[in-house]
Amino acid sequence: MSIVRSRAMNSDSLHSLRTALARRSQWNIGYFCSGFVFWVYAAVVGSSQPLPIARIYWLVGSMLIFPMAMAFSRVLRADPFSNGNALGELVGHTHMSVITLTLPVVIAAFVYMPEAMPLVMAIAYCVDFYVMTWAFGTPLFGVHAAIRTLVVAVMWFAWPERRMVAIPAFVALTYLVTVILIPPLRRRWLRQHETTDAA
Repeated sequence: MSIVRSRAMNSDSLHSLRTALARRSQWNIGYFCSGFVFWVYAAVVGSSQPLPIARIYWLVGSMLIFPMAMAFSRVLRADPFSNGNALGELVGHTHMSVITLTLPVVIAAFVYMPEAMPLVMAIAYCVDFYVMTWAFGTPLFGVHAAIRTLVVAVMWFAWPERRMVAIPAFVALTYLVTVILIPPLRRRWLRQHETTDAA
């Protein structure tokens, strides 16, 4: 009986954390807006610059993703950190861990195989989306990551002469679709869970 009661309490706690996070973070929409801008930039660079120059712009541009995400979050009145919310802190720590752990791979591609940078960044920068799917309680981000990883891998092998443009352009598209979907899906999610609370 105590086990059942404990599980119910844990379920209620998780539900409350997710609901509060959805309201405060707006499902980190600022990060996805920033990602869209970066990957459009990466596609333009890939189409207009030779690889030795493009790799520098890609690396420098990737360092601006976080400041842009903060700026977009401020404009959209989203709280990307959600301090005090365990799920929000989990998402934040996971994101920073992924960046730290994958940076050596990005640097290695920059130095030894710059043509692989779009592929490496496209996959590495969405690894934490699976944690976001669990934390936010929506499949949106996991689906984004799965489709993105599969398609860019196929592009890498199928279109070797178009990698520098095709991969960034597709990733930008996935970000744009996600940015468009976040507001209506989040509102629907909140309505469903507020209805559940009322019941």
